[in-house]
Amino acid sequence: MTHASPRPFAPPASPDRRRRSGQSVVEFALVAPILFFMVIMIADFGRLYTAAVAIESAAREAADYGAFSADHWSSTSPSNITATLAEMERRACTAAAGSHLEGYAGDPGNASCTNPSFTCSLEWGGSSASCASSGGMVAGNDCSAIAAQPKTTEACTVHVRLDYTFRVILGLVSFPDSFPLGRDSRFRITDLTPS
Repeated sequence: MTHASPRPFAPPASPDRRRRSGQSVVEFALVAPILFFMVIMIADFGRLYTAAVAIESAAREAADYGAFSADHWSSTSPSNITATLAEMERRACTAAAGSHLEGYAGDPGNASCTNPSFTCSLEWGGSSASCASSGGMVAGNDCSAIAAQPKTTEACTVHVRLDYTFRVILGLVSFPDSFPLGRDSRFRITDLTPS
């Protein structure tokens, strides 16, 4: 009968080895929350950049439409101004919704939206007037008439601003859970209607 050879004796782990493995666990426990927080901040920065691009694009879409034709701001046709404003807001809201803007709040047809909110003004010679109440006039000047004059005359500018409330992924006590993000777009009114 043969006897199995005895198993080699394994000495117990040294105290230094046990201490080092415990130290690794403590280091990981200290570093892991910091790494997690950094990953969340990087993700929020990416979301913020995407939202800023979407809001700026939507503001540009609205301002471009408003500046495309001088007839949009004809002081003799208030219905044109009302229709222009409604179409500008619809275009801005549709562009914001189409970019899958997180937290977008608007009506089902995107005719208006509250996040981002839409404001419009006409500017000329350092003066400004709300698009809705201006009647196409800024500082006593008819914006549709100015656009028809020779290019040496300063044209009125359509200024669209969209204000959006950006919400962070992880709100902490020392950081706000949301903050405002606004984007402006300005286009000079030019009569680009084909002849």
